[in-house]
Amino acid sequence: MLSRDAEHLYWLTRYVERIENTARMINVHSELMLDFPGDQSLGWKPIIETMDSKKFFKKRYSEYSEISAVKFLGDDKENLNSIISSLDMARYNARAIKDDLPRSATEQLNNLFNEFSGGMSSSSSRRKRASYIYNAISGAQRFFGIISDNFSRGYAFEFMRLGRFVERIDMISRIIDSLCITKSEEQTHDFPTLEWVSMLRTLSAHESFRKEIRGEIERGDVINFLLKNENFPRSIYRCLTITEKSLLSLPNNTNVLEVAKKLNTRVFIAKLDSYDDKQLHNFLDYLQRRIHLLDENIHKNYFHNYL
Repeated sequence: MLSRDAEHLYWLTRYVERIENTARMINVHSELMLDFPGDQSLGWKPIIETMDSKKFFKKRYSEYSEISAVKFLGDDKENLNSIISSLDMARYNARAIKDDLPRSATEQLNNLFNEFSGGMSSSSSRRKRASYIYNAISGAQRFFGIISDNFSRGYAFEFMRLGRFVERIDMISRIIDSLCITKSEEQTHDFPTLEWVSMLRTLSAHESFRKEIRGEIERGDVINFLLKNENFPRSIYRCLTITEKSLLSLPNNTNVLEVAKKLNTRVFIAKLDSYDDKQLHNFLDYLQRRIHLLDENIHKNYFHNYL
């Protein structure tokens, strides 16, 4: 297949996965802020920071309010990482390979774009904004369901799966890191259990976690579950394992596969439950840099040559 088609497939699923995880982050933090006893900007500011968007946000908005943060992350077209921008880029990549995609997948993206671009942030109702966010999450999941049930396995499918899970690893690390940043800010509240429950819910991990870990929700157990669990599909270790499987199915994989394997081993052997918040933040920052390196190797290895 042509390298440019492989690149479109890879970025199509990266953007759709970004839509879902950004929406999840907005959804759960909106709920968490209802119980936040202090300055709510301390809750929204870390979300913007962990998306590497602090400087750009401050140029466009005067405060870290819920309305400003949700608009910036949701339907601000100037923010290249917002849900609406990710939807636009997903549709762009889908159009470039429309003959290779199931028609229903392209229709799903168009329907989701039309639904979401109806003016989420212009609504003063928290309930209406929440409805937009929920539709973004369920719409992205429907897209991947269509791909899973209607797309033939082969190189094209593996590039789509590769893009999805590289993006998922990056976003999960940022979501977890947002709590580390929150706890490093000057605050007066102390409700760690609520924060970690919120984290589990953001990643749809609460029920799976409770089935595996009995008793109280402890910080170390949550960190190990989200980063090192071998069976939960949103744990970083599991996502890296799936990434390795996709690379094994592709040709000329030696160099890029080595990067993925080393990173997965580093995650597995890390004594994460003994890390304090600063150490965990540094580890997640390292993880994000290595994912960026993995992405660079994928582009260098596959997207500048014919397969």
